[in-house]
Amino acid sequence: MPASPPVIRSATLDDHESIANLLFRSHTISFASYATDEWVKSRRLDEYRARWNDILSNSTPSDTTIVALLEDAIVGSVHVSPVDTPEYDAQLIGMHVEPHLTGSGIGGLLMKSALEFIREQGFERVELGVIAGNTGARRFYEAHGWVLVRTFPKGIEGVPVAVYEIS
Repeated sequence: MPASPPVIRSATLDDHESIANLLFRSHTISFASYATDEWVKSRRLDEYRARWNDILSNSTPSDTTIVALLEDAIVGSVHVSPVDTPEYDAQLIGMHVEPHLTGSGIGGLLMKSALEFIREQGFERVELGVIAGNTGARRFYEAHGWVLVRTFPKGIEGVPVAVYEIS
């Protein structure tokens, strides 16, 4: 854990650029060893910014984005939103911590907050996807009660994905 504990709070629309920058760095640094060079090079920061502006602009009481801050800088995020599928009623996406802070405990604090939100909302079955080769992230999710339900060898944009659920 960093010298001073991170502040955990709900994101606001003003956070969209910081969250986008975090996910962009995470995808282009942390994911580089799991994805193809083509996938990593295809990431566009402006697309991340537009996506997170849209997500936070359209936030409702049944979804949340939670961020972790150190010295007023966003260093972690996670998003939980409802989905309308036969199998699941919500999904957890965008779980990222600054690459240099991975393993510092920030992810655990974010997950604790996300799981509290899931319980408060009464979501019964929640899914998340993670790069199949990312064994560290997979151990993290399993340690927090997530159970592997399937894998997609072709995954998203050709990157193999493991799907977990919690109920």
